[in-house]
Amino acid sequence: MISTDVKTWGVTKKGEQVYCYTLKNEFLEVNVLNYGGVIQKIMMPDKNGKWENIVLGFDDIKGYEERSPHFGAIVGRTAGRIKKGELTINGTLYKLEVNNCGNNLHGYPEFYGQKIWDCNLKEEGEKAILTLKRTSPHLEAGYPGKIDFEIKYILEKNTLTLEYEGIPDRDTYMSLTNHTYFNLSGDYKKDIGNQKITLFSDEYLEVDEETLPVKISKTDGTVFDLRNGRYFDEVFKSDESQVKIVNQGIDHPFVLSHKERFDALCVDEESGRAVEMTTDQPAVVIYTGNWLDEVGTISGNVICKNHFGFCLETQDYPDVLNFIPEKGKIYNSNEKYNQKTTFIFKSFVK
Repeated sequence: MISTDVKTWGVTKKGEQVYCYTLKNEFLEVNVLNYGGVIQKIMMPDKNGKWENIVLGFDDIKGYEERSPHFGAIVGRTAGRIKKGELTINGTLYKLEVNNCGNNLHGYPEFYGQKIWDCNLKEEGEKAILTLKRTSPHLEAGYPGKIDFEIKYILEKNTLTLEYEGIPDRDTYMSLTNHTYFNLSGDYKKDIGNQKITLFSDEYLEVDEETLPVKISKTDGTVFDLRNGRYFDEVFKSDESQVKIVNQGIDHPFVLSHKERFDALCVDEESGRAVEMTTDQPAVVIYTGNWLDEVGTISGNVICKNHFGFCLETQDYPDVLNFIPEKGKIYNSNEKYNQKTTFIFKSFVK
């Protein structure tokens, strides 16, 4: 049985009202904020039927405003880093705001995960649909074009689907994602080391010290070959240079093969929880929270630690117009932007 609810959740430093929207059925309970479209909580049962939270977040708006490493947020206009904040559209160079080693990361400043979105929540049969809208003005953070965005969070049975649409008024570029950190142990009982990730990808993008893409390489023979499944701990303990360069973890784009029923699967055998992911995007950045020890206290008064969560950031190739421009796509009023990613949550009863 589907149910929905909305309640006041806090007030931003700017005096904006924050609401929490709840989408719930017998499989999942998902809480989403109008602040940044943040997925603040996902409750699901373990193999014994115990309901616990499986995403990282805060219990108040102050945490999201002051200390959040993009917990659960909509990322835009572009996911990932753009080198030197330089974006060239039709021969015109746009200088973007920079915020990360002289690069533009996740579209800053005040990226979409820090904006208040207009929200509409409705029930439609066995679906709960939360629709978020905002208009990004021309040259916001330096990006060209006014864009009308609409993002839908759709809960149906044990599936959460995110659908993105962006309609610009002129030629521009965009690549959105969601930055939820999953931890399937439930209520952060453990880090993600003993959770097993499977990813159908034959190639990944090597990165430099600034986490900018520098080379497309085969996953064969590396710790990034996840096609047969690998515990995160195997990666964390690796001596490979690409693991070390991002503080002993994963923070890399993977090229998706799209050859299997799903693109990614993560399983926590102890809790019996699993999440599958499918997307229409060409790539996913897996990030394993390699700097989370800087965050401090999160929900439930838990002290956050490195490797406390993993992200599946479905997106275009990062920095595509600079790195591999032949794969870049320009959007306009006739070629609108669309993206769809689906997460399927399962509990395995032993």
